[in-house]
Amino acid sequence: MTYTLYLPAPPLTAYVNRLYCFDGHMPYPRERIMPLPTLDLKINLGGAIQIHPPAHPLQAVSYAESWCVGIWSTSHAVHWHPNTQIFGVNLKPVGAWALFNLPLYELHNQVIPLDALWGQFAAEVRERLAAALTMQARFALLEQLLLTRLRAMPYNAKWVQAAVAQIARAQGVLSIQSLSDQMGISQTHLATLFKQMVGALPKELARLYRFERVLHTVDVEHPVDWTQITYQCGYYDQAHFNKDFSALTGYSPTEYLRLRRQVSAEHPDHQRHYRNLPIL
Repeated sequence: MTYTLYLPAPPLTAYVNRLYCFDGHMPYPRERIMPLPTLDLKINLGGAIQIHPPAHPLQAVSYAESWCVGIWSTSHAVHWHPNTQIFGVNLKPVGAWALFNLPLYELHNQVIPLDALWGQFAAEVRERLAAALTMQARFALLEQLLLTRLRAMPYNAKWVQAAVAQIARAQGVLSIQSLSDQMGISQTHLATLFKQMVGALPKELARLYRFERVLHTVDVEHPVDWTQITYQCGYYDQAHFNKDFSALTGYSPTEYLRLRRQVSAEHPDHQRHYRNLPIL
C-alpha cells in the first residue's frame, strides 16, 4: 500500500488540511478507525469497502463510489477491499460547512454518500479523477473541483473559526465557559453555531483534540508512562483518562499500545497512520 500526501494551496488551505491517496493492498483487511477532530471526504476508484457503525457493529454498509465521514465520537470498523484506491480530503472543522449545503450535525457519527450532498456533481468528480493520467494531475484536478464548491461563510462563522482555533491551540485543554465569555456570546449560542458549522459541540471537539494529542504523544519505540500522559494531556486523573480512552477507541490503553507496537513491527510504514488499528 502506498500513501501519497498533497498539500493544497490557498484559499483551500482555510478549509482543508490535506489531500491524500491510499493505493494498493492495505496491510490489514479490517481496521478500527480512531475518532479525530476532522471530517473526511472520500472518492473511491477501487473496490467497495464496508463500514461497521458502532451502534450496530455486526451490520456492514457497503460504499463503492464517494462518501463523506462526519466527526465521530467513537471509533468505527472498516473492512477494506483488496484493491483499494481512495482519494481523500481531510477537512478542518468548519471547512466542511463551506463545501456542503447542510447543517453539519447531520453528519455527526455518520457516513453519507456524496451524491446525497452534491448530486450528479459527485459522479462527475469521480469520473474526472479516474480519467486523469497521473497522481499529480488527479490531485490538482481535485483541488480545482473543490474550489468550485466553496461558498461564502456567514458573518457569525468568524466566532466559530476563532473558537475552533483556540480549542486547537490549547489541544482541548480549556474551559468552554471561559471561551464563550471571552468571545462575548453565551455557551448556548456557541453550541448552536458549532452544531451548525462543525457538527460537534465545543466540549466534544475539545475532547477529540485532547485525545489526538494522546495519540501523537504515544511513542511505541519507548516505554509509555500512562500517568504522565494523563496529566500532560489535561485529564483530571487516571480513572478519567482510562474511561475516556476506552470510550473513544474501544480498547484499554494497554491493548491499544500492544496493537500499535504490533503494527510497528509488522508494517513500519503503516505505523505513521496512527488513526488506524488492525482488528485481528
